[in-house]
Amino acid sequence: MMLGLDWTLPNADDLQHNTFGGAVQPSLSPYDGVKYGSPSAERGPWSDNPQGWFCAAYGPFRRLMGGSGEAQRLMLSPGPAGRMASLFHEDASLAEGVSWLKELRLRSLEGSEEATQLLDTVKELLSDGLLPNKYRALRVSSEGLWVAPADAPDRAYPLREMSDGFRTVVALVLDIVRQLQTAYGTLDSGTNSTGRPIVRMPGVVIIDEVDAHLHVTWQRAIGDWLKCHFPRIQFIVTSHSPYICQAADPGGLIRLPGPEEQRAPEVVAPDLYQRIVYGSGEDAVLSELFGLETPYSEHADNLRKRLVHLEEKVFDEEANADEVAEYKDLAAKLSSSRTARIYEMAAHLAGDE
Repeated sequence: MMLGLDWTLPNADDLQHNTFGGAVQPSLSPYDGVKYGSPSAERGPWSDNPQGWFCAAYGPFRRLMGGSGEAQRLMLSPGPAGRMASLFHEDASLAEGVSWLKELRLRSLEGSEEATQLLDTVKELLSDGLLPNKYRALRVSSEGLWVAPADAPDRAYPLREMSDGFRTVVALVLDIVRQLQTAYGTLDSGTNSTGRPIVRMPGVVIIDEVDAHLHVTWQRAIGDWLKCHFPRIQFIVTSHSPYICQAADPGGLIRLPGPEEQRAPEVVAPDLYQRIVYGSGEDAVLSELFGLETPYSEHADNLRKRLVHLEEKVFDEEANADEVAEYKDLAAKLSSSRTARIYEMAAHLAGDE
């Protein structure tokens, strides 16, 4: 038995759109003909150090500092193995991204125009809506990368002093840009039709638990941000966050079975996809994709059931004075959103059946 892969060069139009989710896009080839790489790319992505092919993978522990010596040596090894080390080694860090920035800064001071352009590209990317509270990448020094609020550039902080989520996102984007530049030997960057900075290099990036360490507001934005700024990268991610799932492209939302389920991974049905992508976070977590029965804590859920029971008695004029007082107290305590009220009324109607 023989096993092989046939690669075909897609049309230019096929390379203009990336995907975000779990579905593989067969038309996307990491090699882009003569423009990127060298003739050695024709040997395929399995050669020791392919030029012009790009695939990188990241595990959930995307730390900016630390890591064992063995893992770091693997991270710095040329070729695909180094670009996927953190996916298989929890003690691998992405510290090389900051070291790369320091090297670029030194070369820039020595007069390298290429290094200056690379530095400017990185700072523009990091400053274009990626960081919370309108923080911007301000400068690079011997101490590393410094960031500051857009409205207070004099209040600069070193990246190492920022939160885990802050460092994790910066480390990821830095490493993607560094690995792209290393793999292709250049960095094709510019702006899109709306003037936002982008990197045009094609490839595939795998991110395990992309929502790790991220605040909910960041989870909501990170998928669209990555797709916008790396328009020719296909992102394959795993996540337990409904907000991450909302960035999935059509056909790119795949449900993986639980440990006790005897079923294969499957692309979610179109109606479920519509509910996840165009509904609220609560719509998503209450869907079959996540299997959450209620959005409330156990304590709050018990109180709401009690409220529904008392409400039935009050409306049926069967409640005594103590029950009426308890009902009013619970109704005031459990001030309901529209969604919560619908949930309570559904429970009430179910009780009438």
